Amino acid sequence: MKLKDEFAGYRAFLIDMDGVVWRGSEVIYEAIETVNVLLDIGKYVAFITNNSTRSRADYVKRLNLIGVNVRPEQVITSGYATALFVSHNLSLKEVYVIGEEGLIKELEDAGIHVVGDAEVLLSHVEAVVVGLDRQLTYAKLATALKALHHGAIFIATNEDSTLPTERGLMPGAGAIVAALACASGKRPDYVIGKPNRWIFDVALERLGVKRHEVLVIGDRLDTDVMGAYNAGMDSALVLTGVAKPPDIRSARLKPRYVLSTLGELLDR
Repeated sequence: MKLKDEFAGYRAFLIDMDGVVWRGSEVIYEAIETVNVLLDIGKYVAFITNNSTRSRADYVKRLNLIGVNVRPEQVITSGYATALFVSHNLSLKEVYVIGEEGLIKELEDAGIHVVGDAEVLLSHVEAVVVGLDRQLTYAKLATALKALHHGAIFIATNEDSTLPTERGLMPGAGAIVAALACASGKRPDYVIGKPNRWIFDVALERLGVKRHEVLVIGDRLDTDVMGAYNAGMDSALVLTGVAKPPDIRSARLKPRYVLSTLGELLDR
């Protein structure tokens, strides 16, 4: 198998995972086959996701288990990009987190201290970092609100309203960000993940290619397609996740390509 002619000119492919490679625990095996063809023919492939619940190491393990051999530098999560931004751009050392282990690990690996609930009461927390948290509690929101009221910077890993799973769409990190924004009366000071350019610039640096040589592939118009546009890259929307044909027809910004599945990259 080979790439269709319209895709053969791209040197690198930035591929989303949720809704493209899998839906929750359900693997989309046609996508796995396509990724391996890209790797076999010498294309640069990296996975870029707004999901911060897993660390890059966790994603590498999962990809390897389903038959895709990748290295940590080929995975860019919003958690990893947020950790880079907090440590390199803001030079912060102490944050409170609403999020799961993947986000916490990326922050700690970057040398950032993640404070506990009790510590928020005893010290000045520099920032509140919010990602998807499937164990969200009222107490966590209350603690984050207290930190914001004491001057902490408000940082969101992303604002995805939903997350595609094998059980359908579930609330995403954006739902949590919106709750805290409502309570605090304050929008996030920084949003790191797609559609913002920062996460794409991190990926571009890892790949070592030019923007016009990259095709961004995802399942959302508001993050993947808009993000590719903001980063100066072409985009392909796959219909295995969030977006459906009616969404494309009504969208102001449209992808360059629309694919039923990732497998439509290939000339079979």
